[in-house]
Amino acid sequence: MADAIRVSAPATSANLGPGFDVLALGLDLWNDVVVTKRPGPLTVTVTGEGAGEIPEDGSNLVCRALASGLGVAELTDLSIECHNRIPLGRGLGASAAATLSGLVAANALAILRWAPTDLVARAGEIEGHADNAAACVWGGIVAVGPEARTTMFPVPDDLLFVVVSPEQRVSTEVARGALPAGAPYADVSASMANAIGLAVALERGDLEDLAELLVDRLHEPYRAPLVPGIDALRALAGEGGCLGATISGSGPSMLLWCERSEAANVAKRAEQAMVDAGVAATAKVLRVAPGGVRCRWLDGTDTRLAKAVG
Repeated sequence: MADAIRVSAPATSANLGPGFDVLALGLDLWNDVVVTKRPGPLTVTVTGEGAGEIPEDGSNLVCRALASGLGVAELTDLSIECHNRIPLGRGLGASAAATLSGLVAANALAILRWAPTDLVARAGEIEGHADNAAACVWGGIVAVGPEARTTMFPVPDDLLFVVVSPEQRVSTEVARGALPAGAPYADVSASMANAIGLAVALERGDLEDLAELLVDRLHEPYRAPLVPGIDALRALAGEGGCLGATISGSGPSMLLWCERSEAANVAKRAEQAMVDAGVAATAKVLRVAPGGVRCRWLDGTDTRLAKAVG
């Protein structure tokens, strides 16, 4: 085992409108986890988002993911520091980042040689779905299919995002519970058509029709009541550089797709729209994460996941 490793994992936004449980993207907002091997009992500390709330013991999600690779007994003699920037319960993949941080740390420390696809699959088993996991592992914009097969799409140069996060939280369980047991064929086909159109538009760098292509009929209509200010934010789409609006994952954060030159102005308009709607929220301009989860050893060596597992 190496003595210590730092793992950095990005925030993620899943579904991207019509791509329910399939499409996702990584965002340039990162959690850092430092795992150090030293004599003594397991210690866990959490700073930043979730401090004082996230467990500081073996039940911490990072520890549980670590244990799935190292074994529970091997958590002894470890110090784990979680430095969190991804807000909890906002649909931005905080749990996926924690899960992948633990899996990647186990993979590197114990030289397990899991491939990226293995990590996506293992995280999907823990999370219950693999869309956030795939975006966390690879970064960029991805589609994930059976057996964790992941397809990456190019990110248009002119595309940025404004993440609008209300203070209110929504658990994944509650958001899943809002969905009906089935969906009409017409809704399925309409959302599939938009998801395919979105993939083609991203491939071509054609952003003009995003507002229509981002429309979903499978999950967003049912989750909309859980997202404070959603109508005010959707009203921004199609003007002033705001290309479209989607619920981020299970919500309640919203993802505003923006022209790069107008992203800062869209963020200001979004903040004002939420104030006018009486909703306490923050708006942050973010780019797509250029890469996924990565490792850094104490000697300063920095490597992407593909190198870390090889």
